[in-house]
Amino acid sequence: LTINSKQYSIDNVKVHIKREKCSTAFRCGDKVFVKGRLEEIPLPANLGQFNERVYNYARGIKWYQSGESVQVLKKNFNLFLKWQNKIKEMWIKGISKVVPEDKIGFFESVLLGEKRNLDSSQKILFQIMGCSHILAISGLHLSIMGGGLLKILQRLSVPFWAAGSISMIAMILYGGLTGSGAAVMRAAIMFSVWIGALIWKRTYDFLSSAALACILLLIKSPLYLYDSSFLLSFGAILGLGLVQPALFSKKMQRGKKTLGEKIKNLFMDGIKGGIAVWAVLLPMMMYFFYEISVFGIIINLLVLPTAGILLISGCVGSLLGMCGIIPLGKLVTAPALLILEAYISVGKTIQNIPFAVWITGKPALWKCVCYYVVLFLLLWIKKQKRWRKFFYGILVFCILLLYGKLPWETRSLTFLDVGQGDCICIHTDNRSCFLIDGGSSSVSGVGKYRILPFLKAFGIQEIKGIFVSHTDLDHISGIQGILECAGKKETYIKVKTLFLSECEETKEKLEALEESARKAGCKIVYIKKGTKIREGKIQLECLAPDRKDLECNEGSQAFRMTKGKFKALFTGDIEGEGENELFVELKERGEKYDVLKVAHHGSKNSTKEEFLEVISPKASVISC
Repeated sequence: LTINSKQYSIDNVKVHIKREKCSTAFRCGDKVFVKGRLEEIPLPANLGQFNERVYNYARGIKWYQSGESVQVLKKNFNLFLKWQNKIKEMWIKGISKVVPEDKIGFFESVLLGEKRNLDSSQKILFQIMGCSHILAISGLHLSIMGGGLLKILQRLSVPFWAAGSISMIAMILYGGLTGSGAAVMRAAIMFSVWIGALIWKRTYDFLSSAALACILLLIKSPLYLYDSSFLLSFGAILGLGLVQPALFSKKMQRGKKTLGEKIKNLFMDGIKGGIAVWAVLLPMMMYFFYEISVFGIIINLLVLPTAGILLISGCVGSLLGMCGIIPLGKLVTAPALLILEAYISVGKTIQNIPFAVWITGKPALWKCVCYYVVLFLLLWIKKQKRWRKFFYGILVFCILLLYGKLPWETRSLTFLDVGQGDCICIHTDNRSCFLIDGGSSSVSGVGKYRILPFLKAFGIQEIKGIFVSHTDLDHISGIQGILECAGKKETYIKVKTLFLSECEETKEKLEALEESARKAGCKIVYIKKGTKIREGKIQLECLAPDRKDLECNEGSQAFRMTKGKFKALFTGDIEGEGENELFVELKERGEKYDVLKVAHHGSKNSTKEEFLEVISPKASVISC
């Protein structure tokens, strides 16, 4: 890319183009010429928002393009890509032939890493259980499938060097088929090293193999160092290979073990492994996801032993379906479906437990560094008992530090970037808040993908109240989303009260919000001018509306917020008669304000010059 005679590396471009703009059909493996607008990948605008740039940069994608036209230059330019995609399409058809319709998305995700058709409610259940790794192609998948293929080939009397080589190549190709994610390629490299060690009769070292995989992946893309899937994958390896042996010394047991002893040992090994992995992943989980499943370790003890049966059953059954042997495919897939139903039942049970998910917030990076320094010092001095208790105490302190907030990390107000819309968070303390509005007409799913992630990243566990200034889409779309998530138990952030104002023009919209609030177990309160709400040091006083016959924008809620000497004024989209009445009220009070939320996104119909002269704000915020 050349701009003003300077050259920039383009690398890969992710193109978004509407089907109607594609004059000719094209398939995977074709070489195409695309014309359109090139754009930088945006950075997150709010705390907690998904970082598209880091995610894509790690995968070599540096630009987005809004495609205007596409032209096929050469058909079948890359035959490998063409056939890889062909196999994937056939496999997806095989899954659809042997699996019920509502489970197709799950098996596409588990077997092929294809998440487009995954039921969002199923995804949330696995997140609540702390085993969403089952839904992504990971090391578990490759070790089970690769090991299974190796055993089958050996049973067929294939020489070990040939069986090992076939299994190794098959797993590398399978990794490519499923998207070549960091966790998949890490597992493929480690599996290949293990096979190589067996073929050449050399000792296989778990951590050395992981180190080689890490080096090779970072050579391919150094920006994987910022990628959550890369860090979590290698973090789990460090937990099992480094922390578990250091924390839990293995005692050798002589003699034959009974079945009960074997089950007990397996259970205890699972617990120890879970604690070791949790010890390494805790800051990462908090940093990337802002919440932790309370029952994660226990659930994984039940899930991991059965995951192999689910994968093999689903894989073989869907391959039989792909080959047209549908009755046998359905029979073979039956165990996988039974196990999936068991997972869903467990997930639904846990979903109804109020404290199943611990909302931690996003810790500062320096806190994570402190934690890891103390953890590895603890491993280093593992034999010196007098120092161990001291470092255990420091480690507990670091966990509290990760969760807690220091004085300079607190705030009074946050104005969220929601595109064309409004959302204001009033922080009542470190774990609760009020929201004034929450909507956008330019960002879809603003409640789920911008507002809730911000609240979780800040560690907010309860919304004391949501104030709806008026019912325009750019003020309520996110609120509707939050209430729906709370009603379906898809978020563990509680919503206590919904504050509405009567407006004859928008009666139907208010009733729809009320219905969503009831499903979320939320109290509904109608307020008007004169209503006062106090929470700790914060006082909110409603200054408008005083009438219910005003037009939607004119009848916007307006609030005066005080916290000590700090004063802020929130004006919704107030204009016309509503603003004139508010102006008279403010003129009588004669107060000056520290912050003004400018009405109607700064449009010409609101916030006249004389209005500004009366309140004389030190800072004004226009949300647009």
